[in-house]
Amino acid sequence: MKKIQSTGTYLLLIIAVLVLINILSDRFFFRLDLTEDNRYTLSKASKDIMRSLDEPITVTAYFSENIPVSLTKARREFKEMLVEYNNLSKGMLVYEFVDPLKNEMLENKARAAGIQPRVSTIREKDQQQQIMVYMGAVISMGENAEVIPFMLPGAAMEYALSSSIKKLSVINKPLIGYLQGHGEPKLEALQEVYQSLEILYNTERFELTDTIDNLSKYSTIAIIAPIDSFPQSHIDQINNYVSKGGNIFMALNRVSGQLAGNPPSGFEINTGLEDWLASKGLVVENNFVVDMNCGKINVRQQQQGFTFSSQVAFPFLPIINKFDEHTITKGMEQLAFQFASQLNYLGDSSITFTPIIKSSAKAGTYPSYTIFDVSKRWGDADFPLSGLTM
Repeated sequence: MKKIQSTGTYLLLIIAVLVLINILSDRFFFRLDLTEDNRYTLSKASKDIMRSLDEPITVTAYFSENIPVSLTKARREFKEMLVEYNNLSKGMLVYEFVDPLKNEMLENKARAAGIQPRVSTIREKDQQQQIMVYMGAVISMGENAEVIPFMLPGAAMEYALSSSIKKLSVINKPLIGYLQGHGEPKLEALQEVYQSLEILYNTERFELTDTIDNLSKYSTIAIIAPIDSFPQSHIDQINNYVSKGGNIFMALNRVSGQLAGNPPSGFEINTGLEDWLASKGLVVENNFVVDMNCGKINVRQQQQGFTFSSQVAFPFLPIINKFDEHTITKGMEQLAFQFASQLNYLGDSSITFTPIIKSSAKAGTYPSYTIFDVSKRWGDADFPLSGLTM
């Protein structure tokens, strides 16, 4: 009899503990991440964003109830993420899940907000059936809103949500000036860059003039791939901007190549910025870096009267897949160059120079004016250098 009573008491205790855990889980959500790559652990950036919210954020998650089993994990992960965001923000983020397929009004509202369905295939009783699936979200702050048309599982989900919240919550964004007028590509050609920048910054195009210096309003100016010469007046304005503490992001092509030329050849690019950089101790060498770890090109060949295409290694297209530990390159797996030059710092040793990208252990250099021999057989002797900063 005592044994039965003790067993009953034990079961009651288990039930009580489970009820208590259930109650606490509604108030104090947490999840253990035992994965090797911490895929379920929020990044520090996301945590900082949520802890710094000054105004309420509303997330309306448009998810279909009837979704394939393969997608239920994404729904569960997103809900868990929203619960965690709510806790981190101390209730400043609220959320709701809406099934757009419940009625036509909800579906029209989802579509009007920019949430588009995807076609997915489910299998029932050995038959395949295609259904429409909604898995998006609208993030709102006041009268402003951001849309995630379709939710991708994993790290992409966290990035999309945190980026949207940050974009809404940042009010006084620094202004970045994107220089034009020297053959630089239009901002429209850099859509992915622009969309990423506008999360934290305002961006506008501008041109330098000989009479007006308007650079002081920019926290940073971006000079990307110019091909035309800079007048001395423009260089003087840039130099004056830097001397007053301005920041510059510069992506400069010192050389380029024409594979479709007859013959295929390389050539140098002179804009005047090269000499200005050299005066600061930054020397962008007038050469091509070649690397044994490289991309391939298609080459047309003839053999016994037949013409065919084959891929051959082309060391003038270096591929980098080893990176030092640095914020800029963290998480980067591979970077492919379409021609690159060597970069050296010969300036004041009291200034910190941090190389970001280096060649492999088997690299070399070629002069800017060179004929590309696509049929060349490359060997170790062609790569006598290593760790070239590019």
